[in-house]
Amino acid sequence: MITGTVKSPAVTSDAWCGEHQKSTIMSDICDFEWSNNRFRHNLTISDLKGYNKNEPTDRSRALIALKELIGASMDYALKDKSCFQDDEFLLRFLYARKFNVNDAFQLVINYHAYRQRNGPLLQRLSVLDENIQLALRDGFPGVLPNRDRRGRKVLIFLAGNWDYSSYSLVTVYRAMLLSLEKLLEDKQNQANGFIAIVDWTNFTFRQSSNLNPKVLKLMIEGLQDCFPVRFKAIHFIGQPWYVEAALAVIRPFLKEKTRERIKLHGGNLSTLHDCVARDILPTELGGEGPTFNPLNWYHELLESSQIATKPAPSYILSQPQYYTKSPAPPTTPLALTTTTTISTTTGSDFLKSTKAAAVKIGVLTTKANDPAANTLLGVGSDT
Repeated sequence: MITGTVKSPAVTSDAWCGEHQKSTIMSDICDFEWSNNRFRHNLTISDLKGYNKNEPTDRSRALIALKELIGASMDYALKDKSCFQDDEFLLRFLYARKFNVNDAFQLVINYHAYRQRNGPLLQRLSVLDENIQLALRDGFPGVLPNRDRRGRKVLIFLAGNWDYSSYSLVTVYRAMLLSLEKLLEDKQNQANGFIAIVDWTNFTFRQSSNLNPKVLKLMIEGLQDCFPVRFKAIHFIGQPWYVEAALAVIRPFLKEKTRERIKLHGGNLSTLHDCVARDILPTELGGEGPTFNPLNWYHELLESSQIATKPAPSYILSQPQYYTKSPAPPTTPLALTTTTTISTTTGSDFLKSTKAAAVKIGVLTTKANDPAANTLLGVGSDT
């Protein structure tokens, strides 16, 4: 979930055009206007008198309107209209944008354009991927069994468990997308959204130095602007000073709504409990629930991969794979080819930016100025 001011290069448009078939059913409720090479829909579900998001009739009307826009669109990102007849898939985008048809349509475009720009990142997204398995076992993410009082699923990220020598931040992101894809199969999750709790306890400075700025930008862009997912709150607990400094660096790339939803609790779990009821939280977070075990979600994903009866459509991120006696063919390392406005930033540059932000916001204190941090950040040096 991140800002619209930083965008990947636009997808090149070819002289491609699809046939426009206008449905007579929509003539009573829809008007179209031509603008910027796209059909724009003038009516949103929120404009309907007596609208009820739980009303099947209203949902059907919104779905018809969204299909009209997709069918009429000449946007290059939608040259493949195979998702056109998949009602369950399209409803994800309507729920993500509260049934605002125009906003849902733009989200569909963003989703397909993002996939086209970042193909290698999103290929072979499966729980049987060995690196993804490592990330899931370490709690990237874990999913609590019970929902909060507003019906939202709670995702847990154990930042201190990240073994950057075994799997990269790209793998963490892939494991997260795989998990979200599975969770979005539940309409309640589509409608109510998610809460994320990131536990930074024991997250070292050396781990933070392996946060790739380019991947962070891709994560922000994807989760904020491209995927049909709603994070209603993001809670940081046990965050050290260098995490707060890194957050200050990326804050300009976040939308205002996203910035407002990030809550920093530090070591004060009572403020977390004010937001998330203790009865659903594990004991590690001061809750009344059972001890948190990230393997529970990992095993659930494994089990679901075994009951898939057919390949997923091409527009779905996760692709089911099956256990075989013969070893799987070796996979080539993923290469990120997307260029972004911060893609040339090196780890060293990012650390210098983090240092500057830390000094500016006052989190770089004498206590935090340990020799290891001085060496990595260049504190006291001329570089």
